[in-house]
Amino acid sequence: MGFPAETFKKIKHFIFCGDIGDPIYATEFLDIVQYIKQNGDSRIRIVTNGSYKKSSWWKQLGQWLDHNDKVTFSVDGWDNESNNLYRVNSDFDSIVDGITALRSVSKCMILWSTIYFQFNQQHIDRIRALAKSLGCNQFQTVKSSKFDGRYTVNGVDLLRPADEYVSEDLVYHTAVENINHCDYEPVTIPSPTTTHWAKCLNYQKDLFVSVDGLLTPCPWFNNGYQVNDFVRDNFKKLSTKHRSFFEILNDRELWNDFMDILDNKPLKICQLKCKSSCL
Repeated sequence: MGFPAETFKKIKHFIFCGDIGDPIYATEFLDIVQYIKQNGDSRIRIVTNGSYKKSSWWKQLGQWLDHNDKVTFSVDGWDNESNNLYRVNSDFDSIVDGITALRSVSKCMILWSTIYFQFNQQHIDRIRALAKSLGCNQFQTVKSSKFDGRYTVNGVDLLRPADEYVSEDLVYHTAVENINHCDYEPVTIPSPTTTHWAKCLNYQKDLFVSVDGLLTPCPWFNNGYQVNDFVRDNFKKLSTKHRSFFEILNDRELWNDFMDILDNKPLKICQLKCKSSCL
């Protein structure tokens, strides 16, 4: 019910990014991309690790992607051993084969994204050179804040890079550079229309449809780490399995209730991810 064909004439941009798992492993992923492209002019962005798919699969995908589309390969090493230090059970050779195959059939933007870690902070030039040699158009480095927690062993996080490569807040900080020419034009983001602190109201986060079909204001909103009373109380109203995308989006009563929550008693996740960073 959520996405009838006419929906794609009104949506300019789709991002497929991991929520629970990697988007390219969805059984019907190629069919979904084809369906979107056949029914409108929506641009597509895919964020993936890129492991284990065959070259033939990437060539099938590439047939549907043009210079307005973008694929981000999240790769933190320069060979299988280094890349597996964080992305455990990934397959580096298949990632390289995937980039090569996609590049051979499509003019889409290919971005290689690397998070700074202890094991790679001195090898960024080497990783960048590899990305360029494979035909990637952009190279991105990411400062993360996910350290000194679940990866700590005996009080020491062996993945944690030098302080200069660690994000100082709960937001990822990225730096992007062009390494090969591409005709891709970035998606135009509207200027903020409100002084409200919530990033979802200032075009700083994207509407998010989760693997269970829930439409939420952003990818953080219902991540499971904090209890979300708004989702619990409005589950069916937010579900694209019960209502169409635009039926949910145009439910003024639903979103007015959300605005009241932001104004009077912000949800824990909203305070953590947005309000705290604005204080």
